[in-house]
Amino acid sequence: MRFPIRDLRQAVEEQEALRDLIVDNVYQCDPRTFLLKLKPGMIHLLIDCHPGRARVVVTDQPPPVPERPAVLGGIFRRALRGARFLGSMLLQDDRVFALDFDAGTMRRLVVEALPRHPNLYLLDENGRVDRVLNGDAARHRGNPVGSTYAPPKPPPNVKDAAQNEASLLPADLPAGPFAANHALDALARTTGENKAAAKTGRDREKTLARLKKTRGATARDLRDLHDPARLRKQGELLLLHYAELRQGLKSFQGISLDPKRNPQENVDAVFQKARKAERGRPALEHRLAELDALIERIEAGEEVPDREMPARAARAGRPQKHRRPYRAFVSRDGLRILVGRGGADNDQTTLKVGRPNDIFLHVRGTPGAHVIVPLDRGQEIPQETLLDAATLALHYSKMRTAASADVTWCARKYVTKPRGAKPGLVAVQREKVLRLRREPDRLARLLMAME
Repeated sequence: MRFPIRDLRQAVEEQEALRDLIVDNVYQCDPRTFLLKLKPGMIHLLIDCHPGRARVVVTDQPPPVPERPAVLGGIFRRALRGARFLGSMLLQDDRVFALDFDAGTMRRLVVEALPRHPNLYLLDENGRVDRVLNGDAARHRGNPVGSTYAPPKPPPNVKDAAQNEASLLPADLPAGPFAANHALDALARTTGENKAAAKTGRDREKTLARLKKTRGATARDLRDLHDPARLRKQGELLLLHYAELRQGLKSFQGISLDPKRNPQENVDAVFQKARKAERGRPALEHRLAELDALIERIEAGEEVPDREMPARAARAGRPQKHRRPYRAFVSRDGLRILVGRGGADNDQTTLKVGRPNDIFLHVRGTPGAHVIVPLDRGQEIPQETLLDAATLALHYSKMRTAASADVTWCARKYVTKPRGAKPGLVAVQREKVLRLRREPDRLARLLMAME
């Protein structure tokens, strides 16, 4: 909103009634709004520096005052509290207010109530800028802190333009000492409320569009989700025919395979899809119900707090989740089983992640993963967990297709790294040997329980 100069002149003329009143207090109501309380009479002089509604008026509806004072408001309070108000004027017949005070020394507030870039200055007795609301705008206009203030250059023909501007004040302005001030203040508040309402409406439409777009994508994800039972059966079939699989196959009995992957990687990929489908369906159904409820509430006109809105998708380029040197599974007994990814990752899993009382497993006599079962002090490893861990050690070894194999196991404290040994090579003492028979059903359960 652009207040006509003639209306501002009328407001300034009314403010002559404030001459010799004392500043009782100064408040910063928000980052761009200040309130001077004058006595006697408890009159409120409002300084609003928001773009589109900047003004200096006597208000009969002062904005709420925050409990905790802001820094700049505190500086103005210390400078002006107890000062005598000497009057206000428009500089260069433009929308620039000068408010003078006697605080023992002369102080001046300059309010550049310009439509687009309003600003507020506190000047010392020599007319130098002591404090400023928007430092960047002040420097751009040649009025940094410490400089002698110079008002902005008025637009050409400002006086002619001011005479041609139509007044916004009502023709039947009520009688009263601050009628023009109150009318301009009410006009600015109404305009601000209308803009806020319009913005709220636009924001609501944008929010609804975003939620409906998210709902559509969620519904598509749910519709396209694979059947976890079917995928698990495909994985179990591959495990039953493990010995027939080889790298380079594009399919096996109707099951699509990646020819670039080895059999173990293809089996893991099928079970990974099954896990994602099994765990994803409840989450997607829950998210869909939440989105439907939010859309219904917003369409009904309800204000939904930000904390209840779904989080936006993560932006590309954010740091990746920290890579772990192991795969994690859950045994039938609910214990974690950590399976090293090979080479240096095996060393990291066994020697850095594993603790002395944990259990170490490895298929005897062949390259393969190090397996760690974390245990509490004094805890014995359950037999089912031991068999589960051994099954994983066999699956992630070169003997993965063998019907049976010997699996070495012992407490982690009996595993050491020989000096100069290759990655993954360790020495084992006090080892025990478990003769393991390959169980495809057990392996399928474990692959579905991967974290």
